[in-house]
Amino acid sequence: MAETFTAYFSGITFAASKVMAGFLNTHATEIIKIRRVGLLNAQTAAVTGVICQLELRWYPATMTLTGGTTVTPTKHDSTNTSPASLTISHNSTPGGSTGEVVRRVWWSSDEPAISTGTVDEMEANVPLNVVFDPGYGDSNVQPLTLRQNQGFVVFNTTGAAGLLDTWVEFTRE
Repeated sequence: MAETFTAYFSGITFAASKVMAGFLNTHATEIIKIRRVGLLNAQTAAVTGVICQLELRWYPATMTLTGGTTVTPTKHDSTNTSPASLTISHNSTPGGSTGEVVRRVWWSSDEPAISTGTVDEMEANVPLNVVFDPGYGDSNVQPLTLRQNQGFVVFNTTGAAGLLDTWVEFTRE
């Protein structure tokens, strides 16, 4: 079984043209596979929310990822070996090749209320906040694979209000 990890990006402030979650694999032989991505509306105080457009971008050619804040992934088994050359960060700058949009998601950055049942509340429900999950029971569907100098980002293209939690489950193979 592949070693599994979760990178959790907690309370990241929305801003236009911002990497909310980023991955760059620079190892020559280690393979990273993006298995699942989820978003959670983390805004707890009242704000005038906006609709944000997020893109899940895969960089299959040479990528760079500079600056930002490093995130340490959680091991799903304490005996897992952390990826040797994997940069995980947010508020970083992707460069090199042009990313390919795998999925585009519209997201409300308004604060969720307890009982109104609007989109802001639905974004806080775990089954509804999974935005990428190629492993939905069909082993013939491949996850996004990051080979040497390939990357993946959750990129906010528009909108600048509120907070977002992003979680990314991945394996090291």
